[in-house]
Amino acid sequence: MTSSTTPTIPSHMRSAQAERFGAAQDVFQVVDDAPTPTPGVDEVLVRQRATSVNPIDCRRRGGYGQKLMKLRGLTGFPLVLGNDISGDVVAVGSGVTGLKSGDAVFGAMRPAPQGTYSEYCVVKADDVVAKPEGLSYREAAALPYAFLSAWAALKDAGFRPENAAGKRVFLQGGSGGTGVVTLQICKALGAHVATTAGPAGIELCESLGADQVINYRTQDFAEQLRDFDFAVCMADDAEERKMLGILRRGPGAGYGTLVHPLMRFVDERGLFLGGVQAVATLLGRRLREALSRRSYGWSLFGPDRAALELLARLAAEGKVRAVIDKTYPLSEIAAAQEYVERGRSKGKVVVDIA
Repeated sequence: MTSSTTPTIPSHMRSAQAERFGAAQDVFQVVDDAPTPTPGVDEVLVRQRATSVNPIDCRRRGGYGQKLMKLRGLTGFPLVLGNDISGDVVAVGSGVTGLKSGDAVFGAMRPAPQGTYSEYCVVKADDVVAKPEGLSYREAAALPYAFLSAWAALKDAGFRPENAAGKRVFLQGGSGGTGVVTLQICKALGAHVATTAGPAGIELCESLGADQVINYRTQDFAEQLRDFDFAVCMADDAEERKMLGILRRGPGAGYGTLVHPLMRFVDERGLFLGGVQAVATLLGRRLREALSRRSYGWSLFGPDRAALELLARLAAEGKVRAVIDKTYPLSEIAAAQEYVERGRSKGKVVVDIA
């Protein structure tokens, strides 16, 4: 979708800013006079139509990972959180050739000092792709960050698009914001998918194509599942040993987790001691799994254009749909984060900026 007119870019914009670390209702302020950023080399300026709330946004608002963020120059107040991009390109920086003003795009911003809870944001051109015409801006905002985070864990476990067909994948927490898109991607690539959900999420997971849905309130997945190729932890690392227990032994099997203690170690013990503790812990667990000839990884979100293009293609083909639990206006960003923090959402919580 493109526009034939060049939009007027205001010098100031509406933005939801955290003035300090703390509880959502205490720290957020929505302002109308934040400076509109300017794209640099290989960057584009996007007029945001929608974004979403991810659990990492809530944790960062509370101070999680601040020491690592400070090391990377990604701290300071006011802090603008948010990662999901869904909107229209309104300006391009030098070196950008594949995008132009008026292009509707979606994607996920790599860690940056200023995120996506604003009317305008600057993003690397490689981190966005054309929004499928069949997706609304709100729907597009619900997909990329969650998917790319889980995709990193799947890759660390050894999962690849070319080897997915017929493989057995376990996804912890299939009805959450990350689970709903990951489940659909794995199914679209031909995998057999088992997942866990509470009573309210079982029907949703089944409607998205899950082959097995375990009610975690009344059933133990470790007693029902065996010989899986891959397992991905998306909610509770206390179940790590059980997830490893359902994996088959041998090359090609593996485990990836989005819930690990890397940032906690650094926050608690400092960059050096915490880093040493993290490396030692990770290497010890990898060695343990290597004895069973399995992969093991602590996974982090990272930009991945090939994966984003895969997501866009599958969404355009109707094989992946957005699952939106609630939508909040930008002015109610604190309430949106509080809802996500309660951990009961089924699908994504979207923030409307249009």
